[in-house]
Amino acid sequence: MSGQRFWIAEGRIVSDAFIMDLHDDADADADRFNRDGGVRVTTGDLGTEIKWSVFSPCFASLLYAIKWLPTAKAPVVLRFYLAGWFEETYPDVEKAINRIEQVLAKCDLHIKKRTFVEQVDPTGHALPPMLEQTWLNRIVVPETAVDCVYEPQSGRFRVSRIGSESTMAKLYGITPISYPCINGGAYDETVSEAYSDVLDSGKPRYDHVLAALRMSDNVVRWVSYQRIVLPKHDIKYPSVSVVAEIADVDINLI
Repeated sequence: MSGQRFWIAEGRIVSDAFIMDLHDDADADADRFNRDGGVRVTTGDLGTEIKWSVFSPCFASLLYAIKWLPTAKAPVVLRFYLAGWFEETYPDVEKAINRIEQVLAKCDLHIKKRTFVEQVDPTGHALPPMLEQTWLNRIVVPETAVDCVYEPQSGRFRVSRIGSESTMAKLYGITPISYPCINGGAYDETVSEAYSDVLDSGKPRYDHVLAALRMSDNVVRWVSYQRIVLPKHDIKYPSVSVVAEIADVDINLI
């Protein structure tokens, strides 16, 4: 396949010269895939090819490729190494993205955690519209938020209400026991760690979150979202409201 070719490494596009400088041996391409976790993209009028080695440290680079793919030309050819080179062709970009997510969820063994939360200073960041209004006004629209209440007997926060227009409701429905709102799970424990800090400070907090979530089609996908956690002062028990939107995040897993 001819056309434009570029490499993605450590979650960003890099020049061929940059990667070539890392290795002077004749087997540079193998090192690009295996040691550097490089993802090679070739795109042109006839379609797009994505090539990588499954068990390399390619996680962040494949996430970048997934975000870039909606601008690519179909069909999409996926070539990945897994005890041999496999080739799969997809007629549209969406099917190719779904397949990459499936392979990534099963084979990213170098990533030990499945949920990452980083507090971010909103200054200088382009927040999604709903989060921007929430941050500026400090007002929560109940339909867009998820409420979590602290239970002293368990020492945990429990999901008490899911707004009908919240991101969680759009993904899983409004029943509080819906996955991933199962109290005590690894996702629940990680995302709720910040709630006590918010209650102690009495101030809202802006986070970037990246989590591997099992979706309604039973496929585990990496979901990135931004959120604002705000303390609630108008109820009997210590509680927080969480407003979230699916969006890109600045989390480096390399």
